[in-house]
Amino acid sequence: MSSADRPGATGLRRDLVLLLVLGAVLFGAGLGMRDPWPADEPRFALIARDMAASGDWLFPRVGGDLYQDKPPVFFWAIAGLHALTGELRLAFLLPSLLAALGTLLLVYDLGRRLWSREAGLASALLLAVSLQFVIQARAAQIDMLLTLFSSAALYGIACHLLAGPDWRAYAAGGFAAGLGVITKGTGFLALLLLLPFFALRRLGFGGLWRGQGGARWWLAPAAALLAIACWFVPMVATVALSGDPALEAYRDELLFKQTVTRYASAWHHHEPWHYFIVSVIPGLWLPGTALLPWLVPGWREAWRSRDGRPWLFLGWVLLVVAFFSASAGKRGVYVLPALPAFALACGPLLAGMAARRGLQAWVFALTGALV
Repeated sequence: MSSADRPGATGLRRDLVLLLVLGAVLFGAGLGMRDPWPADEPRFALIARDMAASGDWLFPRVGGDLYQDKPPVFFWAIAGLHALTGELRLAFLLPSLLAALGTLLLVYDLGRRLWSREAGLASALLLAVSLQFVIQARAAQIDMLLTLFSSAALYGIACHLLAGPDWRAYAAGGFAAGLGVITKGTGFLALLLLLPFFALRRLGFGGLWRGQGGARWWLAPAAALLAIACWFVPMVATVALSGDPALEAYRDELLFKQTVTRYASAWHHHEPWHYFIVSVIPGLWLPGTALLPWLVPGWREAWRSRDGRPWLFLGWVLLVVAFFSASAGKRGVYVLPALPAFALACGPLLAGMAARRGLQAWVFALTGALV
């Protein structure tokens, strides 16, 4: 029997087909049948169209004016797909759709590697039906592409931290984090996975790689800087050589006001510190948050048994929420990249929970209420 014919390979193929079909139905229904919706989608679509038409891939522009609010990777994605499909009405939504499908596959494979095929599938299915994930997968917003890069970074780094040593995966994860930075500045947050890792290892948790990396721990940050440099170095060099005050203003606005100032002294979207905890996560992370009465005891048992695998992801989720909660400016979509990690922490518990009658009754009641 060849490796491709083994029952495990058959099950893997079935899982992948299930996830891709489910994702295509949930995220892709109506693709190409609507125009961009205000406020952001029309602007993003026009930036990408003008970028492809002008051939200026370094500096996004809208109506001829430089657009300094966001780095260019999302616009590259729309422009490239527009060139491939020839239809902007289709291309402007494709990056989010493809990023959502890619994120599902990453979550499935990481859960499968760290726990079991069942755990990986449960994690990916939970993510696929999570309200915030579905909403953003169907919208032409930057955040789903950022979530893909953040999930790829978590995948590579976690493969090393939990199933290592795998320094190549660790460095690849850092590179993905760097791509996240030039998609939307907060892509670096994936590197903070190291903080709960070292904290849990110091507390004696199992399931964690126990080796000593020395200077090789810098591989992921170095790879992240390399990815950032792919756009940053040509952009800065072009600005320096141009002597154009408009380009200099673009550089300074993007690097300082839209990053440091936007976080430290936000000028809009002001919300209280508990905004994500009270107003965003309980509703937008459904159905996972509705399962917390059953999930929390499982996580508590994992803590008591010193199983570091779910707590590595939960610790990172807490860090991400704390990071954004510390800024005065908040939007619900900011915590989207943490949702796949939350789903991964849930996956190992979900298969055993499915047979509980209390849980079945709760899911039935919740479904009826939502319908």
